[in-house]
Amino acid sequence: MKTLILSIALATVVAMTQCTRSSENRVNETQEEIVDDIKKEKAEVAEDLRTLRDDINTRLDKVSKELEKGKIDARKDLDDLKQRLTHQRDEVEKELDQITNSSDETWDDIQQSARNTTAEIKLEFEKLGERIDLALQKDEDGDNLDRQDEK
Repeated sequence: MKTLILSIALATVVAMTQCTRSSENRVNETQEEIVDDIKKEKAEVAEDLRTLRDDINTRLDKVSKELEKGKIDARKDLDDLKQRLTHQRDEVEKELDQITNSSDETWDDIQQSARNTTAEIKLEFEKLGERIDLALQKDEDGDNLDRQDEK
């Protein structure tokens, strides 16, 4: 949206005035500033998504390690959580791909989509984090009970 408005304003200025070297330079400078702003925004949004992806991967590794241990009372919960985390990671990857492949013209729509996806996944990720902690706690409690029974 910002890009479109600035582009229209620039076109109007150029059409209504005589193009001199100084006005052409100003137009070029403004266009370069717009391109730089878009690049910065893309980098910021992509970095937020990469950080979220890394957090999801860390949590996935933790769940996978617990599942590999074998004897887990909360296996069903952890399998479900692992599947949901994997889905979240896939969504983040999809948004990262869209950012990478976006043009300056499509950036506004993609930026909004990426920000919405990031907010939704962060919220769900927090909720899943709580469920993972509870499932792991349940398993630890089960292990502690089993150890007490052995004594």
